[in-house]
Amino acid sequence: MSAVDWVILAVVIAGIIIALFGWDRYRGNRNAASSDSASQPTTEVFIDPETGRRMRVWCDPTTGGRDYRPE
Repeated sequence: MSAVDWVILAVVIAGIIIALFGWDRYRGNRNAASSDSASQPTTEVFIDPETGRRMRVWCDPTTGGRDYRPE
């Protein structure tokens, strides 16, 4: 294999590794977050610009995690 082939192979392998780690990090688990009984509604309400729906912010005081749920 030439040096160019090795570089191409390294880039492809790096892309696969980055894609796998990125998929796990950003896909999220919405079902677990929305069914969490420790979450409490806050007074923060806003209109989602994508859907036009009114959303409320819920916060889990133990972890500080925030969840956005439609009203």
